[in-house]
Amino acid sequence: MSAAVLIALVSATVSGAQAAIGFELASAAKLDEIEVKGVAPTPLKRAARAASRLDVPLLQQPISADVIDADSLRARSDASFNEALEQAPGLVPAYSFGVINISGRGFSGVFNSPILFDGVRYPGWQVTPRLTLNYQQVEVLRGPAALTAGQGSVAGAINLVPRRADGRAGSNVYLGYGRYGTTTAALGSGGSVGGGGLAWRLDASHQQSGERGSFGYARDTSFEFRHVNAELAAPVSDTLRLSLAFEHFLDDGEGYFGTPLINGRIDPSLRDINYNVIDDAIRMDVDWLRARAEWQPSDNLRAALVLFGNREDRYYRNAEVNTWQPATGLIRRSDYLEISHDQTLRGAVADVAWSHTLFGRAHQLVFGLQADRNDHDRSSDSPFRYTDAVDLRDPVRGVYTSLDTFQPRTATDIEQRSVFVESALDLAPRWRLITGLRHDRSEVDSLNVVSGLRFDKRYSAGSYRLGLTFSPSERTTLYGSLATSSEAPAQITTLGLANASFDLTDSEQVELGVKHSCGRVDWTLALYDIARTNLLSRDPDDPNRLIQVGEQAARGVEASLRMPIGERLRVEASAALLDAKFERFDEVVGGVAVSRRGNDPVAVPERIGTVWAFYSARPNLEFGLGLRGVGESAANTANTLYLPGYATVDALLRYDAPLGRFSLRLRNLDDRVYATRPYGAGQFMLGEPRWYELTWQRSF
Repeated sequence: MSAAVLIALVSATVSGAQAAIGFELASAAKLDEIEVKGVAPTPLKRAARAASRLDVPLLQQPISADVIDADSLRARSDASFNEALEQAPGLVPAYSFGVINISGRGFSGVFNSPILFDGVRYPGWQVTPRLTLNYQQVEVLRGPAALTAGQGSVAGAINLVPRRADGRAGSNVYLGYGRYGTTTAALGSGGSVGGGGLAWRLDASHQQSGERGSFGYARDTSFEFRHVNAELAAPVSDTLRLSLAFEHFLDDGEGYFGTPLINGRIDPSLRDINYNVIDDAIRMDVDWLRARAEWQPSDNLRAALVLFGNREDRYYRNAEVNTWQPATGLIRRSDYLEISHDQTLRGAVADVAWSHTLFGRAHQLVFGLQADRNDHDRSSDSPFRYTDAVDLRDPVRGVYTSLDTFQPRTATDIEQRSVFVESALDLAPRWRLITGLRHDRSEVDSLNVVSGLRFDKRYSAGSYRLGLTFSPSERTTLYGSLATSSEAPAQITTLGLANASFDLTDSEQVELGVKHSCGRVDWTLALYDIARTNLLSRDPDDPNRLIQVGEQAARGVEASLRMPIGERLRVEASAALLDAKFERFDEVVGGVAVSRRGNDPVAVPERIGTVWAFYSARPNLEFGLGLRGVGESAANTANTLYLPGYATVDALLRYDAPLGRFSLRLRNLDDRVYATRPYGAGQFMLGEPRWYELTWQRSF
């Protein structure tokens, strides 16, 4: 496949070079220079593959979705993936064990909002790059996302869109220096060869700290992150374009797994202490290869085929649980975990889009297929029996110790086949019906390497989206939609024999909303009701037996606003209010099944708000002030422990000089101590302390 693509690229390059020579000989006159100025479309006027494959802007889609582009990230001097997601209404991202956990619409965890890379998603959970500097935009869909992401997308999906090789010449550079000696550097460049025959794009970024910042900010959390994207593209003909893209990132850091609670509370004096072993490791090595063929014989018909491959090596070696012992005042360390994941994925996705008239009305239709295979091998030193104790304030961290052998444990193969269709039909001049169907079939073949036991599991799931929009004007859309999704009862790549007998869990959402976009003003309002059923719960008659009768539900409202106030002031704000509850859920306490009906789910804050105000003192000088508030959330299913709510204040100073843009970003100005997520029963992950960063950016 790669050889065929490269041969086509080379052929197109030669043809393009010959055409360029002929063009230069024929050009005898110098043309006058023409300067064209325009305003970039607001996020609502763009399409997003995370939301739909239809060529319909978000303003006219019956769903809640956001496009966070590179310009928006640069305006706030945001470079991290975590900061990008905080721009989306109602999302609370936080890291645990080196992986992003997202809370949204009443659900929280690694698996509820899957990550897509340039529209491609694979079965299992995905590690994410630390920075967004290599990407053109980050797309966020809130609510069931099965139509674009497949199984395991109850609360939404996120799509990372790299910069494409479009042939336009240009480069950009980003340099940053922050607290604890954190350095950031990125360089991107693109252009064409041979008069436009072959287009290319290369983006590279690097961030490191010798002190702190590796998924936490306690002492000894150094890290290094490297990221490279590259793409070659060539027009084989007027209607066919081929491209080959490669992506690699490596994240190597020390681990932080939370600060122990003292009498159920955060002790701020423990903020800087890391209780992990001294030779800890969190290492994630990821490669992507994508070959794409895009065919567009007319304005009304287009087709695309993407062949993709992914290789991931993930390695963890840490003491993860720190529990304060009141009787001795010591910290008991447990869950000494050494785990590796070796994964190889290959697959293909194809879609065809057709615009035509149906019964005299404009109609868009997208039909597609996806097939992939994931070979996932897991090694560990299970059952992780080693424990020890260290001092609360002056821990001797020691080295990693295990009572068990690190060896291969499971070998899992997952084959997936999917078919999907989306439709947008203009029912009347202002009415549009947008629908979609998807069917996924997954086959899991898992071998326990130690015991020799093998099991097979087959999943079959159908999902749909039904939406109706009404546009009283070109600026405003009212909508309603019904959407469904499903996911496995446990993480599919590490699905164990104990969960193999259970069916998929199902979710359904009803959403009503309104969107408005006019000039530089965007605002949205959405109301939703979402429920997830078939959760694993304890049998009240036999606490040792799991059954699928659990249900978790949430209803809420989300709003966002982007608008200028006068000539010098602009405001960006979002807010989310929700009520999330267990409708049916039992768990074992002291050998007895106890109902958690009516309790709050873990790590789901019900009040989230962000507001930024930007003031332009001069055209090249801008000040920004931001406030973000997150309400309290449950730290356990019994609701006997809560993470306190918190508010942080950020500030920004931006100056545009002839040499580029200089920015000073200040975060958590009052150095507030706050927790972002629980980790186990007795420790919280603490958030970022006061932080500063000076950056320089330039495009040329």
